[in-house]
Amino acid sequence: MSDNEIEYKTEKYLEEFYDLSDTADIKGFYYETRLHSVIVLEISLASFNKNHPVSFEYLCETIPKKLGKRTTIQTILNEGLRKGYFLKTLNEKDKRIKFYTLEKNSLEIINQWWIARKNFSNP
Repeated sequence: MSDNEIEYKTEKYLEEFYDLSDTADIKGFYYETRLHSVIVLEISLASFNKNHPVSFEYLCETIPKKLGKRTTIQTILNEGLRKGYFLKTLNEKDKRIKFYTLEKNSLEIINQWWIARKNFSNP
């Protein structure tokens, strides 16, 4: 990759980072902290792949403790639910377990965001 390509991609990423940090949708939520980003990505995977359910316990086991502990993960999940970005459903086999997915509008925003990122990756 040339220096110009690296410069272009870095500038576009910074521009996106700054612009989206102030949005009042799932993209702004994603950029709040590294832990917010990881949780949104994990829940996005569950939303796009029904064979990849994401529960609170799954997140606590998967996310490195350096990024966030149980209480912080739970706080972010609750915040995402309260803001309407996430949906929570009961596990049919074990009612104690709740699975998280993205709400329909948030799912579409994330999908469009990936399309836009693909476009700026190729100058």
